Amino acid sequence: MQQIDSEEGFGLIELLIAMVVLQIALLALVGAFGAGSAALGRAARANSGQALANQRMELYRSMTYDAIGLDTAGAPTTGVYVADTAVCAAAQSPVCGNTGPRNNPNTSPWSCTATSGSTSVSLFYSANGINPCTAHRTVTGAGSPDGHTYYVDTYIKLIAGTAAQRAYKQVTVLVRDGVNSRTLARQVSTFDCGASNPPGSAPC
Repeated sequence: MQQIDSEEGFGLIELLIAMVVLQIALLALVGAFGAGSAALGRAARANSGQALANQRMELYRSMTYDAIGLDTAGAPTTGVYVADTAVCAAAQSPVCGNTGPRNNPNTSPWSCTATSGSTSVSLFYSANGINPCTAHRTVTGAGSPDGHTYYVDTYIKLIAGTAAQRAYKQVTVLVRDGVNSRTLARQVSTFDCGASNPPGSAPC
């Protein structure tokens, strides 16, 4: 009877059970922290992408209508820039249907290829090292908001006018992750020569 009533060793068993339960709880917490950290990383990348897209679009908002355009000859013809058919439909020429600096009648005093003189877009409108004529730009190192690598891709199309609407330029800016090319931010804006100009007035 003395041997049956003895509780020797039960403290060790209870301790082992408690340690196993605690370990399971800690593993669950570690997993939750890992998932939270990954989510915060994705959110930070998305915020950085949005900031880069805003920076690019604000550059076009500071430009005259005629000067808005891309260096179509220097735009990529392969890679992620042309792979996104949502913004770069196949068989468009120049690449992705982009337009260079011009007004609606297809003439313009501005040029993306001129590096000097009064027609140079890059000379008069580049800001913070950003050339508005560059279709595909890699942001990395000190130029990146958080040190990661990003692709800032710009598509500019001239949309023909109709009887009811002036022609306009549609500017689309996509910021992609430099590691996996995942789209982090997308901004689309339209520009015309001025809301006060009646249809048919130059350059509308």
